[in-house]
Amino acid sequence: MPRRQFQADLQKASDGVSIAGISDVRPGADDGEFTFMCVADGQQLEVSGLVPDLDEYPSRHTCMIFGSDNASASVAAALNDITDAVTGKTIPQILELVSSRLESTDGDGDQQMLDSQEFDDFDGDDDDEEDEYFPGDEDMMLRPGLTNNSATATGEYSEATAAFRQRIQHDLLIAKSEGFKVGHQGGLMDGLGCYISISILISKLGISEEAMQAWQLEPTEYLVAILHYPIGYKSMDNVKSFDPHQGRQSFGIRVGICKTYKPTMQEAIAAFTVLSKEEEKQREHSQQSDSQQDASSSTLPKGFRDSFISRPLNELLEHRFHLLLKYRYGGMPWHGAELFYNDQVLHAAHTHQDASHDKYYEEEHVSNAWPNIVTADHITASTGQQHSLPLVAMQFVLRHFVRCTEFCLICFSKMPEDLQAIKPYVCDNPLCLYQYMSLGFGPSIEHEILSQPKVVDLLISFCYTSARMNRLKDFPVGLSLAVPPPVAIEGDYVTNVQPYYPGRLNRHAPPLPAATTPLPVVAALSVRFNASALEMLFDDCKQACPVTNGNWIIIRTDDDPGKALHCRVIDTSLYPSVKVSEPILPVISEAPIDPYASSRAHPSPSQAIQQPQPKNPAARLLSPNEFRSASFYIYNQNFDDLDDHKGQTIAALISMLPPVQEMKTYLLRIRKAQSPLSAWVDRLSPAALGVLRWIIASNRACILQVDNEDDVGNGRKSEDRLYGMGGWEQFRFAMGAPDKERRFIQAVRNTTNRLNLKYPTLFAWHGSPLQNWHGIIREGLHFNETHHGRAFGNGVYHAPDVNTSMSYSMHGGACWPMSELKIQQALALNEVVNAPSEYVSQTPHLVVAQLDWIQTRYLFVRTRVDYAAPVTPVPGTKPLDCVEQDPSRTPRGVDGPLVIPIHAIAASRRPKAMTTTKNKRQKASGKSQYDPIEIDDDDDDAASVATLEEDRIIFEFDGDYKTRHYDDSLPTPNSISDKGKSKMGAIASFSSKIFGKHSSSKPLTDYLPGTLDYTTLPMLQMPAWATTSATKRLMKDFKDLIQVQRREPAHELGWHIDEDKIDNMYQWIVELHSFDPTLPLAQDMKKRDIKSVVLELRFGKDYPMSPPFVRVIRPRFLGFQQGGGGHVTAGGAMCMQLLTNDGWSAVSSIESVLLQVRMAISSLEPKPARLQSGGRMDYGVGEAVEAYIRACSVHGWTVPAGFKEMAYGGSDKAEDGYKRF
Repeated sequence: MPRRQFQADLQKASDGVSIAGISDVRPGADDGEFTFMCVADGQQLEVSGLVPDLDEYPSRHTCMIFGSDNASASVAAALNDITDAVTGKTIPQILELVSSRLESTDGDGDQQMLDSQEFDDFDGDDDDEEDEYFPGDEDMMLRPGLTNNSATATGEYSEATAAFRQRIQHDLLIAKSEGFKVGHQGGLMDGLGCYISISILISKLGISEEAMQAWQLEPTEYLVAILHYPIGYKSMDNVKSFDPHQGRQSFGIRVGICKTYKPTMQEAIAAFTVLSKEEEKQREHSQQSDSQQDASSSTLPKGFRDSFISRPLNELLEHRFHLLLKYRYGGMPWHGAELFYNDQVLHAAHTHQDASHDKYYEEEHVSNAWPNIVTADHITASTGQQHSLPLVAMQFVLRHFVRCTEFCLICFSKMPEDLQAIKPYVCDNPLCLYQYMSLGFGPSIEHEILSQPKVVDLLISFCYTSARMNRLKDFPVGLSLAVPPPVAIEGDYVTNVQPYYPGRLNRHAPPLPAATTPLPVVAALSVRFNASALEMLFDDCKQACPVTNGNWIIIRTDDDPGKALHCRVIDTSLYPSVKVSEPILPVISEAPIDPYASSRAHPSPSQAIQQPQPKNPAARLLSPNEFRSASFYIYNQNFDDLDDHKGQTIAALISMLPPVQEMKTYLLRIRKAQSPLSAWVDRLSPAALGVLRWIIASNRACILQVDNEDDVGNGRKSEDRLYGMGGWEQFRFAMGAPDKERRFIQAVRNTTNRLNLKYPTLFAWHGSPLQNWHGIIREGLHFNETHHGRAFGNGVYHAPDVNTSMSYSMHGGACWPMSELKIQQALALNEVVNAPSEYVSQTPHLVVAQLDWIQTRYLFVRTRVDYAAPVTPVPGTKPLDCVEQDPSRTPRGVDGPLVIPIHAIAASRRPKAMTTTKNKRQKASGKSQYDPIEIDDDDDDAASVATLEEDRIIFEFDGDYKTRHYDDSLPTPNSISDKGKSKMGAIASFSSKIFGKHSSSKPLTDYLPGTLDYTTLPMLQMPAWATTSATKRLMKDFKDLIQVQRREPAHELGWHIDEDKIDNMYQWIVELHSFDPTLPLAQDMKKRDIKSVVLELRFGKDYPMSPPFVRVIRPRFLGFQQGGGGHVTAGGAMCMQLLTNDGWSAVSSIESVLLQVRMAISSLEPKPARLQSGGRMDYGVGEAVEAYIRACSVHGWTVPAGFKEMAYGGSDKAEDGYKRF
C-alpha cells in the first residue's frame, strides 16, 4: 500500500543513508512529512519534505521541499526548483536529488574555513604549495545551482524601511476596515517573500442557501484570497509601474475556501505549486472524494481547498488582473476594463479597438440585492488617495466569485442579462465550451454519479426526451466529438413526434423545425463479423486497414440489420483480422406514450422497449461461432459539422450510456485507483462520455435528491421531505442567479409591509411536458415562449391543485430506456408572493408576471413504470416542523393538502429556535447544519478571538515599525526604572516585565549558570546610533530566545544567556556548554576546568537586515596550522557564510544561529577544534574584526555595510580602548 511504502522508505532512510551531505533523516510532525540535515553553502541546514497525498506515493505524488528559516535566498530558490523535480520520486531519490542540487559533498556537511592569518603567509605562485589544501577554497568557485543573487528578473527584494512598513500597515488596515480578515505568513515586515491572506465569511456574501448547496459551500467557511509576494511586499504604486510580466513575477493570487480565516504556510505554498494537468485533476478528484466523505459524516472539509470556481478564477487573476488594473487607472470601471480586454485581446481584428469609446466608461448596473461589501470599489471610492492592493484584489475576487453566473467561465464576457442561473457556465462561443470541457473546469461527473446518482439519471432523462422530441436548443458544439455519421443511425431514433395532452385540443407544445437537410452520403464498409469471437475479417487484405486501435464503429449484420452493434477496435496488428470489444446494443424506446390512457392502444413503458432490458446490453448477442456478412460505419463524423441531425445524434449517444447505478458501481470498484470514468474504454465511447459531461456541466440549476424514508439518508431526509405526494420522487430544486433568493425575500418583505399580509407567501404547482425540462433547468422559468396558449395573459402559470398541473405535464416523448427512474412526468412546486390581486390572473390559474415573486422549491417526478399494476401510494411521514400556510390557498397534492417542511424556505425566514446559550457565535440548536446561523460582524480583528496574535500585532502596536522620537533615550533596559530598587534590581525587573517570572530547574550538566564574571568582559553601553525598529526587533528576539531557554533542558540546549546581565540589547553574551564528551574540544575543556565557551554577539542598526557579528571571547583555539579547526579564525571571529551578507536571511532566528555556530565548532572535518595551551586567554575585538574582514576577502563574501561601526560599538577605527578587549 502507498502509505506502507512511504513508511518503509522513510524507516530505511532513517536507519542510515550513504548520500553525501545527508544525515539525520527522521519523520516530521505531520503525516507525510520527513526532515533531514543537509549541507548548503557550507552550513548544516534542516530541510523538510512533505508529501500531501500519500495515496499517490510512490508514483504520482507531489512533494514540497522547504528549508528552515536560516536558509539563504539562493538555497531557498534551489529548493523551490527541486520541488518541481521530485514529483513521483521515492524518499531515497529525493534525498539524492537534494544532495546533487545543493552540492553536498563533504563527509559530514561542514567545510573548514581558511584562517585569515594563515592566508597572509600563503603565496599563490609557490609551486611547492600548489597542491596544499586550504578548507573553504571551493567556496570561491562559482556555483551554477546556488547563486547568491537574491533578486529575480523583476528587481530586488523590498527594502524594509520605515516608510515600507508604514505602507504595509496602511494597506492592510484599509482592507480590515472594509470588513475583511487579514492574515500573513513569512517575512512580510522584513521585505522578504511572504503571503497575505484576505478573507471573509461566506455567510456575509449574500449568497442564497441554495447557491451554497450548489457551490458546495458552508456559511461558516471563509472565502480566502492568498497574495504571494516572492520578493517582498509590493504596493499598488509598485504594481502600476510594472509591465504584465513583471507584475506576475512580483505577486500572484490564489482563491480558495478555508475553515479558518487564513491557510497555514504549507497550504499557502501548495496553493502556488504548479501542477501538471493530470496532477491537477488528481488533486481535484482527491478533494472531491474528501468533500464527499465529509458530507456523509456531516463535517466540514479540513484546511484550505479549491472552490468550485478556483481554477478559472486563478487563470483570470494570473493572466488578466495586471492588465485590467492598468485599464482601471486609465479611467475604466471593472466591466469596461474587461470589455476592452476582450475586444483588444480576445476578439482583436486587424485594427485595434479605440480605448476612448464611451462603452468602456459606462457605469455598470449591479443588483442592489448584494451586500455593500460585494459591490464596493476601493479605487473609485478613494480617488486621490493611496490604494490598497490587497483590498482591490479581494474586491475583484468577490466580483467574479459571488457574481460568477454573470460571466463566462472561460472568456469572462458578460452573459445575457435574461439568463438566470444558479451555477456558472460558458457563453455561446464554441471555443469556450471546448476549453471549459478540455481544461476540466466543469463539475466532476464521477463525483456527481457517486454522490447524487438520481440527479444524474434525471438530467440524462430530460436531455434524452428533449432530443427525441427535437426540442434541444443548445448543443455541445466546439468539442469536435467524433460521432457516427447520421446515415448509420437513420431510422433508429424518430423525432418530432407530437405529444398528447388530454382535454386540450390544438395546444401542443410546438417542436423545433424538423430536419430538412438531406443526409450526407457515406458508404458503409463491408466486413465479415464473428460475434462470438469478437472478430472482424476483411476479404481484401491488400487494401489498407480502414480502422485503427481505439476507433469506435457501428456493425450491422446483413441478416439482422435492425441491430446496431457499437464496439471499440482493440487490435489491428493481425489485419485482415481485427479484434473488437464486446458490442453494445443500445435500447431504443418508442414515443410518444400516454401513460394515463390505460384503455387506449398505447404501449406501457415496459412494452415500449424493443426487448427486456438486461443488466448488460451486450448479453443479447448470442450467435453461433461463425463469420457473417456485415457492414460497418466508423465514428468519424465531426459533431460540429452536423446541420439538422444533432438532436438525433445526441439521442443515439445517450442510448449508449449504461445505467447510472452501473456507472456508480464501476467507479466504486476502481475508486482506490482514482481512475476516471473515461478509463472504462470498452463500455463508454469518447463521444458518449463527452455528451454525458456536457449534460451535467450545462445544468445551471441546483437539484438535490431527497432520500426516501427507507433509504440511508444524509441527515436531512426527514427535514426536507414534503408530505402529500406519495409515489413521486422528490428533489430540492432552485433556479435563478445567486442573488435570486435575496431579491425574492426583498419582494416578500416589501409586499408584506405594503399589503399587511398575515401569510406572506403561498405555494403553487407548475407543470410542463418532459421535453421542456432540459431547457427549464438551464434557462429558468420565464414566458418567452408559448407552449399551451396564453388565454389568461402573459406570465408563469401556476395551479393550487396538482391535478391541474399534471394535465400540462403529460408525457410528451420517449423515456431514456436505461433510466432507473423511468420518468413519466415532472412538476415544480414554487413559492410565490401572496398577492393574487396583483397577478395577471388568479382564476382559474395563477398567472404571475413578476419573476422576482417566484422561487422554485421542489421538483417532483413520477417514476412508476407499469401503470396497469395497482399501486397504493404511501403518503409518508409528516415533517416535524412545517411552514404555516394560508388556509384559503393551501396547495393540494395527490394525497390531499401539502405539508411543507420548514427547511423548504430560506433560513432567514424560519422562526428562530429557542436556545439556552448566550454565545453569539454558537449555532442555533437543531439537527441540521442548515439551521439559522447567527454570527457577529467580526469586523474588528483585534477583538476577534479567531485572529492570531501574529496578525493582530500589525494593527495593535501603532508605530511598531515607525521611527518614533522619545523625550529620553530609546527604549532600553536602563530606561525602565522602578522606585526603591537598585540598578541591578531594575534590570532584573526589566527582564521580568518582558518575560514574566520563571522557576529554574537543576541542569543535568556540569555547567553552572551564573558563574561567569561579567566584570572581566568588554561590556558596552547602548550605542548612539540605535534605532527603534532594530531595538524592538532585538527585544522580541531576546524574548523568544529566553522562552526557548526556559522551555528546554540546559544539557540538551547547550547554550545559556544570563538574562539579568543584559543591559544593552545590541550586545549579548552567550555561553556554549555541555559539548559531546567524546569531542577533543570537550576533553581539552575538561582538562583545563573550563565549563563554557564564551561568545559575544554584536548587532547593528540595520538588524535584522544585516547579520550580527559573532566572535569567541574565551578560551583561545588552536589555529589551523597548529592542527585546530572549528570555523574559528585566528582572531576569534566565526568564519561562516551565514554571518555575512551573502548567507544571511532576515528571517533567521538567533536560536538557529547559535545552533549552527555550535555545530561548526563541534565539527570534526577536516580537523576538530582544539584549545590553545597557555598564553593569554581572551581574544580582542580588534583582531577579531580584522580576521573576519580578511576571511570575507578570501572567500569572496560581502562585508555588511557599517560593519566596523557595529563591531567597535560606534567607532569606525579600532581605538586602543577597544583593542585591549
